[in-house]
Formats: sequence, C-alpha cells, structure tokens
Amino acid sequence: MDAVRLARIVIQDFRNLERAEVSPGPRFNVFAGQNGSGKTNFVEAVYMLGALRSFRTSTRSELVSHGKEMTRVEGLFGGAGKGLVCEVAVRSDGRRVRVDGKPVARVGGHYRTLPMVLFHPANLTLVQGGPETRRRFVDRALFQADAAYPELHREYGKALASRNRLLKERRQDRRALEAFEDQIAKLGARITACRAWFIGMLGERFAHAFREVSGGLEAGVTYRPSVEGGEQELALALRQGRARDEAAGFTASGPHADDFEIAIAGRSARRFASQGQQRALVLSMKIAETRALFEAVGRIPLLLLDDVTSELDRTRNRHLFRFLADEAGQVFITTTHADHILIEIDRTDFVVDGGRITTGSART
Repeated sequence: MDAVRLARIVIQDFRNLERAEVSPGPRFNVFAGQNGSGKTNFVEAVYMLGALRSFRTSTRSELVSHGKEMTRVEGLFGGAGKGLVCEVAVRSDGRRVRVDGKPVARVGGHYRTLPMVLFHPANLTLVQGGPETRRRFVDRALFQADAAYPELHREYGKALASRNRLLKERRQDRRALEAFEDQIAKLGARITACRAWFIGMLGERFAHAFREVSGGLEAGVTYRPSVEGGEQELALALRQGRARDEAAGFTASGPHADDFEIAIAGRSARRFASQGQQRALVLSMKIAETRALFEAVGRIPLLLLDDVTSELDRTRNRHLFRFLADEAGQVFITTTHADHILIEIDRTDFVVDGGRITTGSART
C-alpha cells in the first residue's frame, strides 16, 4: 500500500523550537518529554505541512518564536510523496507555501497530496462538544478526500453570509434573497451528499476500530442533516422558514446546521460514555478516517497522535497499539513516558527537552 512518509523535517523559530532537524523512521516515531518541552509544537509543525494551518490557533504571530519575525517549516517526503519538498513560512502578516520551490496554486489539491490525520486531546469535544465541532471534523476530512470540496464549502459560506445579511435589512431585495436561496440549496445539497458519502465510509471502519481498541464493545455513527433530501427539499425549507429566519436574523436550515451522532452499545456516547471510552471513541474515529482517506485518495495519510495514552487504561492502551501495529503507514506519537507506548518493533525514539529534539530512547 502506498503511504505518505515524512523523510526529513527542518523547523526554524517555531514556538519554542528554535532549530530542529529530524529524520523520522518509516513506521512508529515516539517523541517523549515533559509537558511544555515542545512535543505538541513538533506535531503542530508537521501538521502545518499538510493542512497549511495550525490546529491550535488562528493567530499567526503565536507560531513565531519570541523575538523572531518569521517561522519556517520544510519537509522532504518519501513513499507516496517521494521527492516532494513542502515549505511553509509564516509571519504575523501572512503565510507563504511552496511545493518543490513553486507557490501552491490550488490548496484543495495540496490537501490530497499530503493527507494527514491528527488526534489531539482537544478532539475529545468530538463526543462532548456541539455540532459545530463534528461538522468541522467531517469538513476537514473532506478537504483531503475531495479536491473540489474546499471551493464548494467556501462558496456555500459566501452564499449563506449573503442571505443572512439580507435577512437583517429592513427593506429586503426579494429577488436577491431568492437568488441566494437557490444558490444555498444547490451548493448545500452537494455538501450534504459529500458528508453522507464520507460518514458512510467511516461507519464500518469506525465500528471495527472501536471493537479492537475497546476489546469488543460496539459503536456506530449516524449522519443527522438538518434537512433530509436534496436540492428541492432544501430550497423548500428555506422558503418556508423565511419568516422565522427574518425574525431571528440568520438562516436556520442547511448543512451549516447538520450534525452526526456517535453511539456506544446502542446508546448516546455523549450521555453514557466514560471518559476513557470517549478517548477510545475519538481514537477509533481517527483510525477510521485514516482508512477512509486511503480509499478516497489512494495513499495512506500520516497519523499524528498527540498525548495519545492519557486517560487510557493499560488494557485499552495495549489493544490500541496491538491494533496500530497491524496497520500500515507512518505514525507520530507524543507522550510524557516513552514506556507507555507499547510498541517494540519498527520504532524510532526521540527525546524532547526544552525545545531540543534528539534521537534516543527515554524508556526506563
């Protein structure tokens, strides 16, 4: 199977990583260090090469080391991305992205070229958080699975913002309002279809991964669109809900109000899953995302697992790493204790201390 592999990464003035040059191993890469040492900063830098953005902040200046004007991350890829060099440079006033020395023209295509799947402790809101968190998860995956989806998502957002703006005006242009409703219905139906397709791909993979990680428990995921049906049904919902939307000042119906439900043993995970089960559910969802993206783009994504063992008991921990050992692809794992990572083969260890990354084991 063709997997994306990071062969070398150079990081300059990224948060507390003033200078780091790392050549990861082809399978499991374990980065051990105390909290605040720079482990998550490293994962964030790797993620930037694929997502072209941080998963922790939208403020660019926070990424740049104190007293510096710019940060730069450069990655040389192997495997499915063999020979490709990606460089992301960030200043407080902007971002520059180059692939093989040339500016990136189509961002959507870039996501598919370097697919990545991230688990971060903040992802636990996938179970306990609101619908916006779950929509963001599906949309981010679709940005990588479908090259046309980023532009589709952007155009839908523009049409929605325009309708919302008109709803708040005292003297409305009815023809313009209807035109935006037609556009929302057309684009929204496509978004709903894309989400239904991808969540359908996740379902069986998610159930299988959770059985393996949890030691036999059942889980499922169900898409809950705000409007059932296609373009005509969404257009009708917008027309019928116009008076309500005018009173509220925003559009209530459409993909921006969709959700999906996660269940464990046939019951709502949000209401009944323990904290450890929630972490196992999110990890299983990320593994399912990795498999679904492989089917969609024909290459196995990088899997980034930040602080993966926290709140997993030793049994679930053992199940997780036994399962991952049978998976393909390159994996990056951070931990405060290297001996918590129950993987013995195909493993490369690194120590992170005060923003410095060195090769070697921190296992006791």
